[in-house]
Amino acid sequence: MIYQKKLIPVILSILFISINLQSAKVEKKNDKAFLRIVYTFTQKDYTRESLSSRTDTMALDIGPNLSEFYDMTAIAKDSLKYSVFQPAKVKSVTLIKNPHIAESAINSNLNGNNNVFSPNSYISFTIFKDRDENHVYTLDKELRIGGISVFLDEEIYPQQWIIESDTINILNYSCHIASTKFRGREYEVYFTQEIPVNEGPWKLYGLPGLILAAKTTDGIFSFKAIGIQEINDRSLSIPDVRNSEVIKDIKQYNEFIQSKAKTESYIFENKGNITIANKFSSKKIILLETEEN
Repeated sequence: MIYQKKLIPVILSILFISINLQSAKVEKKNDKAFLRIVYTFTQKDYTRESLSSRTDTMALDIGPNLSEFYDMTAIAKDSLKYSVFQPAKVKSVTLIKNPHIAESAINSNLNGNNNVFSPNSYISFTIFKDRDENHVYTLDKELRIGGISVFLDEEIYPQQWIIESDTINILNYSCHIASTKFRGREYEVYFTQEIPVNEGPWKLYGLPGLILAAKTTDGIFSFKAIGIQEINDRSLSIPDVRNSEVIKDIKQYNEFIQSKAKTESYIFENKGNITIANKFSSKKIILLETEEN
């Protein structure tokens, strides 16, 4: 266990960089969102070591040309982290590097009266689509202290869909069923022509209507719309890459995802006293994309 008062300014500066990493953007192309779709994103058995699952609340903000798909809770959690780690409030910082001590500290602090900032507490990726240019941009970051941010720029044309005649209702909208294969997984989606927007969650698009639900046929991943609202005050733009490591392809991105999963970093705060504990994880994430094309 290492405690050094002089480390506080350095650690706080790293925290602030991590919190604000996505805020600096170059407005390569601007747009204005007019519609927000709220989805649940469920991942069943998302690691190969256990039958664990998770559900996150995602938003898809849609403009005439651009869209942004992101975790709705990320901003709130980052804001809480920012308020807790203000320099004037911090009294001490404890770094724990020994893995056995870290494990014990994590277990004891999780059951205490602390503010807890844990890994994977929200989805770390944000997906931007430029439908005019058939480009999809992924901005992702490590959630641990000092973690890097990566940026992937891909040319992805709309998926080739098979549209069926069957219909179902989602949120009182009549939806047609369509299917496709994309990057190693088969998808069944439900889209509505009552909202004639060529958009969908994550990297899915290319239908004559908005995709309100999608699932992989193996049952591991699913998206389902739970709310729709009109918006008019949200600007959209492609993110800046100056604070990110640019990666070349989906294979390299998948390696980044697996690398992130190897370290679990926990931050605990109690009355201005901060404890940072890192532990190794053998978890191997089940990938949403298993092939480049």
